[in-house]
Amino acid sequence: MNQFKKSNSALISEASKILYDYGLLEILKKYGKPIIQGSYALDLMTWRDLDILLEMERIDIRNFFSLGRDIATKLKPRKMSYRNELIGKTPGLPKGLYWGIYTLLNFPADWKIDVWAMDSDQTKSRCKEFENLKSKISEENRPVILMIKNHYCSHPKYRGDFFSIDIYKSVIEENVKSVEEFSRWLKEKRGIG
Repeated sequence: MNQFKKSNSALISEASKILYDYGLLEILKKYGKPIIQGSYALDLMTWRDLDILLEMERIDIRNFFSLGRDIATKLKPRKMSYRNELIGKTPGLPKGLYWGIYTLLNFPADWKIDVWAMDSDQTKSRCKEFENLKSKISEENRPVILMIKNHYCSHPKYRGDFFSIDIYKSVIEENVKSVEEFSRWLKEKRGIG
């Protein structure tokens, strides 16, 4: 288990450099209220992925593209993708604007950074769900979650047909304790063999 803890700590350190040393958090604060979520905030990182909500009083496309310009200038991404879910209204996604940022910086591999701009009602709701999940993660189930996430992070159906939340819930709510048990859970609950 120690290797997973070590990997988590190294990834947390890299993400903190992006947020603080490279100045991503400062940039975001110019446009709204940034709220860090995902595995960084849960202290359960297994790959280079940072999830940020940006609460904005008024969601404005011009302003959001100014944010994109500032991020591109500071983080020098190799790729950025944009979504407008105010128009798209994809089920399961926030009703807001999105930047997907891929940047190498001085790290061994690309970081993927997700920035979702949304209104305060949505951020409140998402923060409430997130805090509820966070409160259920214990020192006993944390190593199990890290082990399973590390095992499945390169699975071809991961982040498409099943997600981190499935791992969290299976461990927290259904007492899954191993990769083998999660494998059975995936087969039974998601039909993934």
